[in-house]
Amino acid sequence: MKRLLCIRTYGILGLLLSMASPVYADDIGASLHRFFAQGIVYEGARAELIGIVRQPKVEGKVRWVLPRLQRHSSRFSVIAEQQQANGVRRWYVPIRVHWWAKVVTARQELPARTLLQPSMLQVARQDVADHRGVFWRSAEKLKGMQLLRPLHAHDAVFSSMVKRLPLLQRGDRVDIIAGNARFSVRTSGEVMRAAGLGEKVLVRNVRSQERIQAVVVDAHTVRVHI
Repeated sequence: MKRLLCIRTYGILGLLLSMASPVYADDIGASLHRFFAQGIVYEGARAELIGIVRQPKVEGKVRWVLPRLQRHSSRFSVIAEQQQANGVRRWYVPIRVHWWAKVVTARQELPARTLLQPSMLQVARQDVADHRGVFWRSAEKLKGMQLLRPLHAHDAVFSSMVKRLPLLQRGDRVDIIAGNARFSVRTSGEVMRAAGLGEKVLVRNVRSQERIQAVVVDAHTVRVHI
């Protein structure tokens, strides 16, 4: 099984891999393809090298370094490092890539303002390069969200395209359920701000006046996990 090189979101200055054999100008492309073929994954998407925009002239052994990635850009520069007598020399090599991921897409044509249901959606492999926003891998997590723009069949759904409608408004009365799988208690509460399904919300216990954070379960219930 090929080893995946995973980059975490909180930021690593670079990921270093040493090449086993010398790299020359005429085969640096093949060398870089081998580097990517090992599997580079960032934020749930795997990079596939399309091509080198500008190829440097390199002779001798190099080490490939990934830059600090901030989003799934289709164009960025990888770094070729070479140890020389007077220190490390670096070449910044601009490249183009696909970022492949399994994401939630529209199963059908969906107009703007549609309230999404899992039956309208599917999961498919898509290139998410250059798309801004978060994508989803589960259709259930989009349930009840409203589209801000129309979608064509097979379009991927990103966070910039949807909003979560408030299920509760400030002042609404709800049942507060606190507990776990073995034991739970129920009391009455008042919502302190608007919140949608699955969101965290501050509620006031009507009996004790204590303010606690809970998760919205439905239009009448919030849950506190203890």
